[in-house]
Amino acid sequence: MADTTASWREIERTTKFSKFGRSVDRVDFELPDGRKEEFYLKRERPAGAVLALTPDQHVILARQYRPGPDRVLYELPGGFIEPGEQAAEAIARELLEETGYRGEVNAAGPYWHDAYSDALRVAFFATNCVKVAEPTPERTEFIDVVTLPLTEFRTRVLRRGEMTDTAAAYLALDCLRLL
Repeated sequence: MADTTASWREIERTTKFSKFGRSVDRVDFELPDGRKEEFYLKRERPAGAVLALTPDQHVILARQYRPGPDRVLYELPGGFIEPGEQAAEAIARELLEETGYRGEVNAAGPYWHDAYSDALRVAFFATNCVKVAEPTPERTEFIDVVTLPLTEFRTRVLRRGEMTDTAAAYLALDCLRLL
C-alpha cells in the first residue's frame, strides 16, 4: 500500500506573477501514486499579526477595505517582517505605524497561512498598549483605528467572520487565557 502522506516530488516551478511581496508560482508535482498534477501556489514574505490590548482590555484593530474579499474588515495590526528584522521588532513597528499604539509585545506562536502558501505567520499579543503617536500607514493603507471591548471583539467580530487574522487572534487569546 502506498504512503498517501508522502511528500510530493516537485518537477518544475515557474513564477507567474510577483508584486507587493507576494508571488504566484505554477508548480508541477509528481504525486505519491505517480500521477503528475499542476498547482498554483502563493509565495509570501514572513509576516505576523498582533492582538493588542489596552490596559482596560480593549482590542486595538485596523479596519480597512480588503480587495480579496471585496469588503471592509477588521484586522489585527501587523505585516511583513523585513529581511534582517526580528519578528517581535517588526510587529512592534507595525503596531505603531498602523495604529499609533505601543505596548509590551510577546510571541503567541507560529501558524501556516493556508495549504497553498509557503507563508509561515507568527502571532503575537501586546499588553498595556497606549497611544503614543498618530498612525503613519503605507501609501496603499487607508485605516480606521478601532478599539473594542474584549467581549464585543470575541462575540461580534471574531466569531462572525468580520476579520482577517483569526488564527493569530485565537493563538493570542489562548496564550492570554482569554478564550
